[in-house]
Amino acid sequence: MAQKDRDHIRRLREEANAIRKQEQAKRRRNRILAQVGIIGGALVVIVAVVGLVIFGPQWFNPRPDFQAAGTVEVADSAGEAVEQPISTTERGILVGATDAPVTIQYWYDYSCPHCIDYHAQTNGIYQDLIASGQVQVEYIPINYVAPYGAQAGAAVLAAVQHQPELYFTISDALFSVPAEQQQSWGTGDYASIAPTLGVTDEQALADINEGTYLRIVNDSTRDARADGVEGTPSIGVNGTIQAEIPVGEDIYALVNANGGDVTPPTTGGEPATESDGAPAA
Repeated sequence: MAQKDRDHIRRLREEANAIRKQEQAKRRRNRILAQVGIIGGALVVIVAVVGLVIFGPQWFNPRPDFQAAGTVEVADSAGEAVEQPISTTERGILVGATDAPVTIQYWYDYSCPHCIDYHAQTNGIYQDLIASGQVQVEYIPINYVAPYGAQAGAAVLAAVQHQPELYFTISDALFSVPAEQQQSWGTGDYASIAPTLGVTDEQALADINEGTYLRIVNDSTRDARADGVEGTPSIGVNGTIQAEIPVGEDIYALVNANGGDVTPPTTGGEPATESDGAPAA
């Protein structure tokens, strides 16, 4: 009888141990599943955050319409006004005859001090080349230096979208506003001065005020970095970025070396031929 009791107790203990082991295994499985769920949830969150970082601008700040065309006045070396076509590209503003044999890509930043100097030194040369019918210039505003450069670029793009003939008027004006002043500006300040520069289109003024075209400047900046644009100003010719920033007669020589046929002016409006040697920003 005692043996039977002991056997019965042993069986009960074995059954209890088996049940306990099953419960322990079940708890381990539940812990593992919970950990997997936490890890999986964390991965979902990480993927979502990465997705927002990468695709958020496209989802919540869609690229605005940027398709405009018209004509704009440029001045040749004699100071004569010449009408030339102006249109938009994915990244900027294209000015010049559609059948011009040479296309210059011109990356610049309104907040870049070297760009300000380069513009003052060469703006007349590029306009003269455009006036000749031998060159198209694609002006590409990007932002490598200070944040206000992006706002200024966006204001110019907004104006060009609605009144393309004002490109040089507005661009020249913003290059002339001291950096100390623009550093404190917001998009509303650019909208405030736009009417004094000839902007009358209500939608253009609204787009400037809202910073609608910041997306294009930011996209162009990202693409410029990816394309190897190391600083501003930078110049490309027929799609090839130049290692050196051309000035004066070197710009004419560069055009001629790439399929153009232009002659530097020798009287009246003679181009500058010296560089200040400053590196791009």
